[in-house]
Amino acid sequence: MNAKSPRISILSIVSRLALCVGLAPLLLSGCRKDDPFTDVQMPATPVLAVRANWAVVTSPYLRIRSRPSQDGEVVAHLRNSSVAEVLAKTTYPESVEGQTNYWYEISSDGLRGWVFGSYLEFHDSRAGAEKASTRKADG
Repeated sequence: MNAKSPRISILSIVSRLALCVGLAPLLLSGCRKDDPFTDVQMPATPVLAVRANWAVVTSPYLRIRSRPSQDGEVVAHLRNSSVAEVLAKTTYPESVEGQTNYWYEISSDGLRGWVFGSYLEFHDSRAGAEKASTRKADG
């Protein structure tokens, strides 16, 4: 009878036991409950991204600036009833000409820059902004 009986060698048992003993500390160290969480402090950012909104200019001649500040260089102008996509806004409101509002980064007809929010009327869609723009232009 040539049937082989299963044999487990001592070397096989010892190597498996060594593997289990070696891996146990690694597996159990990830489950420790006394590890303190590390508090990560993020630096303040001056600009927050916003979802794409649309706006209509309510000022006769709105200045587009290179940065969100009255000191920012004027790079272009938008006329009353112009439609612009709102890309971002500053974190904190600011007072300009007696009005308090945020600065908004906008894009309109290839122009891109920052405008003060008190001179914008906001809409959820481009179609809504264009409809309001037409009403303002008509009068």
